[in-house]
Amino acid sequence: MKREERQLIEVDPIPLDLELAILTRLPAKSLFKFLCVSKMWSSIIRSQSFVNSYYALSSTTRSRFIITFGCGAQAKFEDRRLFVFSSSYECEKSSSLATNLDMTIPSVSLCRGAYCTSVHGLIGCIKSGPFIVFNPSTNIFNILPFTGARTSWAYDPVGDQFKALTMVSYPHRPPDHLVHEVLTLGGGGESSWTRNKLISPPHYTVTKSICINGFVYYGAWTPTRSANPVIVCFDVRFETLSFIEAPRPVVWWGGESILMEYKGKLASIARHPYADFQSFDLWILEDVKTHDWSRQTFQLPISLGMGKNITSP
Repeated sequence: MKREERQLIEVDPIPLDLELAILTRLPAKSLFKFLCVSKMWSSIIRSQSFVNSYYALSSTTRSRFIITFGCGAQAKFEDRRLFVFSSSYECEKSSSLATNLDMTIPSVSLCRGAYCTSVHGLIGCIKSGPFIVFNPSTNIFNILPFTGARTSWAYDPVGDQFKALTMVSYPHRPPDHLVHEVLTLGGGGESSWTRNKLISPPHYTVTKSICINGFVYYGAWTPTRSANPVIVCFDVRFETLSFIEAPRPVVWWGGESILMEYKGKLASIARHPYADFQSFDLWILEDVKTHDWSRQTFQLPISLGMGKNITSP
């Protein structure tokens, strides 16, 4: 018998752009496992360009939200945990959501007033103390070892960089200036950071911050509490800080004022927290350079009494 000769068939490798297209369409849980397939895949999945592509596709084809729970500051140090859950809603016919425990961050608790904010796919847990940044797509987190009165989480779409702005000075002792620290996430991974100091005129912060199109905004009084109402504007790319004159109601009620994005512009929901809840005002920053604001009043069909809690997605 003649020996059968087997012909080796060479299989062309999958083009890199096709690999990227496939990876961007996989669930985040699968991507986390594929980090161990090869160094190349690990490098691709961790790269900021891939995160941007995955984030852009997720915003149009996937519905996913993140939920964080903490044990509370009263728990013993060894028992403290921050739990990160996620849920996808990819089937329109389904009436229930499957929730997964994606991450457990040890030795972390969320104090009163702490909150988490999502900026371009990365989530920053903001509180007085260490600042936590985690990536829900790769389940990687980093705790920044710095403390300050407050921290804002930001993204520069032009330079494609994430930054954290923290106030080092404490405004309850009015100085002639405030010191901030800007931390920039480097391209080498979540643990690569650079630091830069920023000096600003004195101001007393009263609202949470929001990042819109490369600018961070938050409400404040300057130079001291209840003096002049302003919106503090931080240019993420150039790391400069300026003041925008604001209507007094935008700042007056402090933490009750809600900053939000409205048609690509900064807006604020302002309402007397102890008055009968039958209407509220929406203040819209029409022009940043001229400090021009417009106001729209929303009348509710019924009165909600004295309830003061109001929020906006």
